[in-house]
Amino acid sequence: MSYTIKTTKEGLIYIKASSIIRVSRPNSIDGAKVLGGPLIINADHITLLSFDTESKVTYFMMNGFQISMKILFQEAEEALQYAKSHVDKIIKD
Repeated sequence: MSYTIKTTKEGLIYIKASSIIRVSRPNSIDGAKVLGGPLIINADHITLLSFDTESKVTYFMMNGFQISMKILFQEAEEALQYAKSHVDKIIKD
């Protein structure tokens, strides 16, 4: 895998598993697990890009999940914009 974060023409964002800090849902006991493959997110399901309570860059999803990542805010924002524009782009190698 030669990317950390990339987008596709279908409006998807691929995030390398090693760049994911946590996938969680507030007020739930267990967090979700990322099992080594890339995490694939539909950009249309992202409601907000911001920082979580631990100051980590986080995508807040429509279904209530929060995806915290080890990437810069600018890179996450750029990926979201490219995915919503349906452009193939590798944001970070």
